[in-house]
Amino acid sequence: MHDDKPDQFVDELLDAALKRYGGEGPRAGLETRVLAGVRRRQGAARRRRLVWALAACAGILAAIVLVLHSAHAPSGQRVTRASVPPQAVKPVPNPGSADSRIRSPRLVQGHREKPRTPKPVVRATKRPEQFPTPMPPTEQEKLLLTYFANTTKPDLLAETNKAEGAAEISNIKVAPLEIEPLDDSESGQGK
Repeated sequence: MHDDKPDQFVDELLDAALKRYGGEGPRAGLETRVLAGVRRRQGAARRRRLVWALAACAGILAAIVLVLHSAHAPSGQRVTRASVPPQAVKPVPNPGSADSRIRSPRLVQGHREKPRTPKPVVRATKRPEQFPTPMPPTEQEKLLLTYFANTTKPDLLAETNKAEGAAEISNIKVAPLEIEPLDDSESGQGK
């Protein structure tokens, strides 16, 4: 070690360490692990894209089926039995007449269409004039009304004052606090 440069020893030590460890290559298998990770991430991204593509195809297919199904449905208004007056109902023709062939279930793509049965109409019930609807008093309410009817106002005030008086607390006396000064020797803080 030279006296003219005290940091030269540290520099020489650092240079020797860099020469020794600088020639080292990566650990065995590092390149393989990195490439395997890259391939795994690419495979996961490819699977995600495939799932999204399948979901989009399923949605498009469902929309096509819905459009095709609604195209074959009759587009007239449904008439229920409750909404048709009795005078407007026509008699059913004989089974062999031309009129009955028109009303028979039609053939749709190899399947016979099921005849539609009208659904019953739900009618709203009559609404009460007052909301909420008044209810007869309960047994407890009847007892309370009887109590108020048979009790005079001064008696009620006396009962109320008794309940308030029970909640009051009688005079409480608290002894004055006495705090003694601490000795410096006991506190551990000497001057």
